[in-house]
Amino acid sequence: MQILSIHLKNIKSHRDTELDFSPGINVLSGLNGVGKSTIFESIGYAMFGVDAQSFVGNVDRFISIGAKRGEIAVVFQRVDDERYRVSRTVGTPSKWLLAKEVGGGFEVEEHKDSKETEARLKELLGLNSGRSLAEQFELVIGPFQHEFLGPFVIKQPSKRRDKFDEILGIDSWRKTFNETKVLASTIKAKVDSLESAIGPLKEQVAELPGKKDEHKTAKQNLEQTEKDLKIQQQKLKELENLLVDADKREKTLKEFEKEIDALKERIGNGKEMIGKQKVLVSEAEKAHKITEESVSGKKAFEQAETRLTELREQVKVQRQLEQEVADLKTKVGTLGERFNLESKAVEKAAQELAEEESQLSENRKELVVDEKQKSLSVRLPEIRSAIDKVRKQLGQLEGRRSGLEEGSEKLAEGICPFFQEPCLNIAEKSPGDVFSAKFDDMDKERQRLTGEFEALEQEEKAASQANDLLKEVAVKLKGIDDQVEKLAERRKDNATNAESLNGLQKEQATVQQQLEEKQKVLESYDRLQADIDAAEKVKGQHQESRDRYVANQQQAAELEQRRADLEKFENYLKQLQENLADKEAAHSMAGKEYNAAEHEALRKQKDELGGDVGALGQKVKGLMADVFRLAAEIDKLKKIEENIAVKQAQIKSFKEKDELVKFLRNRVFRNVSTFLSERFREEISQRANQIYRIIAEVDEELAWGDNYQIVLRDMVGGELRERADDQLSGGQTMSAVVALRLAMLQTIGARIAFFDEPTSNLDAARRENLAHAFRAIDVGKEDVTEHWYDQLFLISHDVAFTEITDQILTLE
Repeated sequence: MQILSIHLKNIKSHRDTELDFSPGINVLSGLNGVGKSTIFESIGYAMFGVDAQSFVGNVDRFISIGAKRGEIAVVFQRVDDERYRVSRTVGTPSKWLLAKEVGGGFEVEEHKDSKETEARLKELLGLNSGRSLAEQFELVIGPFQHEFLGPFVIKQPSKRRDKFDEILGIDSWRKTFNETKVLASTIKAKVDSLESAIGPLKEQVAELPGKKDEHKTAKQNLEQTEKDLKIQQQKLKELENLLVDADKREKTLKEFEKEIDALKERIGNGKEMIGKQKVLVSEAEKAHKITEESVSGKKAFEQAETRLTELREQVKVQRQLEQEVADLKTKVGTLGERFNLESKAVEKAAQELAEEESQLSENRKELVVDEKQKSLSVRLPEIRSAIDKVRKQLGQLEGRRSGLEEGSEKLAEGICPFFQEPCLNIAEKSPGDVFSAKFDDMDKERQRLTGEFEALEQEEKAASQANDLLKEVAVKLKGIDDQVEKLAERRKDNATNAESLNGLQKEQATVQQQLEEKQKVLESYDRLQADIDAAEKVKGQHQESRDRYVANQQQAAELEQRRADLEKFENYLKQLQENLADKEAAHSMAGKEYNAAEHEALRKQKDELGGDVGALGQKVKGLMADVFRLAAEIDKLKKIEENIAVKQAQIKSFKEKDELVKFLRNRVFRNVSTFLSERFREEISQRANQIYRIIAEVDEELAWGDNYQIVLRDMVGGELRERADDQLSGGQTMSAVVALRLAMLQTIGARIAFFDEPTSNLDAARRENLAHAFRAIDVGKEDVTEHWYDQLFLISHDVAFTEITDQILTLE
């Protein structure tokens, strides 16, 4: 398994950080405070589900200052080359997602909750122990820097033993042994409780025969009372039927009386309404007469009002025309003034353009370059190439001279430094004579090249000046060309403005013609005010007739309806009087069929018989309650009998369980945890001892003693010496802890591990040895241990790791 990369966004000091990791050993380096430990914490948070509060006191402090949410994404690859990305957000709401790479992209797997996500990650990482991923990371795979020494330096043996039993996963056996002791006590207490509870229950069951006899007698009394009650209830029902018939006759008689009173009241109200309606009819007849007399005056008023409305609309049109005439006069004046101003502007612009064009022509004539300067500028690349060539020749000459000087020193005695015999190249000659001639030739050649180089430099300077002059002239000519183009555009714009003057003249003539037409139309409205005054006069003459018509119009329109209502009220009154006569006859007939004395006697008989029935009913309820009570008590006693049998069976079962618990405690649980502890300590001690010897480079043996105590053994004066706890130096303790942690990681099967500053408290030699121990494990060196991990992650400032690491990531 291999972690490929991590991406942090708004996590502590990492606003947006992405890191790629290599197989083998990865070392994170950098100044304090740049966030190295945060990388390990983030892997633990996203990949192993560690709670953020394990790193910081408050979850909000795990997020960058000023941000509301943080996110961590880790991409890892399994042995089968399948790639996954696990991401987890910090903040509300928090999401923990696992995605698998499919076709170049990642598809999120559907998990119902975080427990299912953790179970899936356990399967992918090969860490399917009973412990959670977070505990495995915090205890073994990646303990935090302040927890690195952790349980190794706990002084109390029992606490140290419990902690390592938890780390190695064997604490459950010891816990089971201790918990079964409580279980055995609980079983014994349960048996004693059940036996003590059975005695009182047997005393209660002894009352069961007497309760059964009492229940039988109560049932017989209940049956006889129920028969008497049914007889009395039948008599009461017959009497109630007679009473219901009498009640109906009484009710019918009272209803007739009530209806008669209501009809008399309605007849009185009807007569009053008829009188009021006659008054309304008389008022409507008068109003109708007035409207007929004033209708002609009302029509004349309306005609005059209509005429006034028409004339006032014409006044609005007249005012609109007056406004339009004023606007047209203003527009004619504005157009004339604008024409004069724009004509002058066009003439002035044409004059300025001619002057500027003449000036540009003069400037162009002044920018003429000598042909000699042009020729010199063209030769500039050639001169610079020649300079480079001469400079190269001078360098080569200096190299040759240095070689000759070194050779002259080595061959001063005429002996070849390689073969250690007389040099044949200078045979029969003095070494000084051979090299002096060569030095003279080189000095002459150097003098010649130096003179040629200085001449070329002078020529380059002149050519460079000529080239700069040509560039300056080209720039100025380009500026003149740009100005000529702008002059052409301005001349074109001025011609366009000149053409627009003709349109301006035409627009002025059109507006003048519109003004004259509007003025002619306006003259036709001169008599409008006289017509308005005449119409106002006619309207005033007929105002009174129109007001009288309007005042009586509503009542006159209601005349026919008021007459119809009067006729309807009179017919309805006649019908009510006929209904009253019919109801009085029916009331007289009902009075003959009803006897009030007989009705009252029936009521008294019903009350007396109802009391007898109620008394019998109460007696039946009492007897029934006794029957039910006795039946419930009998059922309860039967259940107690059943409960006694159940408790006796439970006592038997608990005694069997007690025997089983004693067997498991004494034969199984008592020794398993001790046996497993010895096996783990033996296996881890062997591996850790090999690693410790590489780190410490001393003839000492590392052992993991009883209760997981670190012990170092060596021979002093021919005798075995053992040291532990306070007898060990800080470097020895740290070396031993590192070796034991590496061995533990291999034992639990972890394929990755994290070490935060593992070289603290180690001297230079031990730090270097630790680095080589890591590399030895990585390549599977036989004298250390077999290769067991895919990646190691270390935080260190130690240069010793630069030689053995596969990748160094420097954080800034």
